[in-house]
Amino acid sequence: MTKKNLIITIILLAVIDLLAAGWYMSRRIEASGKSQSLFDQRDSTEVIAMADTVTSASQADVFDKEQHNTYYFIANSPNIHGDETSYYTSIKHVKVRWPKKINGNDSPEELNKELIRKAFGNSQSQLKDARYMYLNTPSFNKPIGSDYHTLSKAPRIYPVYGNVSQVMVYPYMTSQRLLVMEIDKVEYNGNTTLENTTYVHYDRQNQRLLSRVDILMTDVEKETKLLKTINKKIDELNRGRGEDKQLQHALNVPAEICCRKNGILFQFKQGTISSSPIDIMIDYDKVKDFLTKDFELLVDNNDSYWVYKQKPEAEPINPSRVTKPAAQSTLAKPVVTKPVTNKHEVTPKQTKKTRYNGAKRKSGHYGRAGKRHWSRRRR
Repeated sequence: MTKKNLIITIILLAVIDLLAAGWYMSRRIEASGKSQSLFDQRDSTEVIAMADTVTSASQADVFDKEQHNTYYFIANSPNIHGDETSYYTSIKHVKVRWPKKINGNDSPEELNKELIRKAFGNSQSQLKDARYMYLNTPSFNKPIGSDYHTLSKAPRIYPVYGNVSQVMVYPYMTSQRLLVMEIDKVEYNGNTTLENTTYVHYDRQNQRLLSRVDILMTDVEKETKLLKTINKKIDELNRGRGEDKQLQHALNVPAEICCRKNGILFQFKQGTISSSPIDIMIDYDKVKDFLTKDFELLVDNNDSYWVYKQKPEAEPINPSRVTKPAAQSTLAKPVVTKPVTNKHEVTPKQTKKTRYNGAKRKSGHYGRAGKRHWSRRRR
């Protein structure tokens, strides 16, 4: 055998040995379930996890200062001839603190469209167009067609005939990875006050919306176990409530959720488990098995939580002060929120809206004089 042939043979044997070693290690990994390779490389799952733990620079979010727009409408004739209190009236309020720049992105189009859809129920791409379409469509308690006109000041709101609809959009919470926007809708329909709150979750790092299916698994078996977890929390809450304030067991996991620092709020609408809207708080350690892998990684590698102190307040039905002219808007320069840091958690001061773990009771009604009385409690 020549020297050249000997070298070729040695090389071939070395290659065969490497292939055999690779096959042997892969069989061991397959049998043991471990994902470490021959050369200590990480598999794709570990790489994703490592990428999520990498601390990236986070820029401060920018929002407009609160803008308040109001339109007034009244029917052309009273419902009862000669009765000046029987005119159908409609007042539309919109208060927003709209996002201008999210983590350096000054055109978060996906976030804008989702906020418009949930707040105003239309498909406009610009806030001003969506807001105008909402404000310019009166909400009367009885269909009256086009038999109405606008007013330059607020009409007197009377029971049965008066309607006051309000939409408020503002940031609730932010963190290094997650922004949560809150949308409150309050409507006085002439008899009662109806309240509804929804949330929009936004991944600040990846600049994308997070829907419910991005946060919670949609598996039927998982959903059933999650429902049992929620009902167990309801049982715990009922131990501290009076007999006349007992919460009923939930029949379904609610569609509306709000992700917070320590857990998830599950929002139950009026009449589902209580006569009033109720939020049930479940800690992350108890819902971990029901989270999607991506969102679990987000929660595990998130930091620098901040709850916003500024919150728009609903307008009274019949304000005692002189009401602003119709369609008046308060525009101001954008406000920059507190920068998000990577190492230290920011603890905000106590705000007017107190949030506790457990259940939140939302209720409100108006007396015959048109004044609003609030009772808001979370346990």
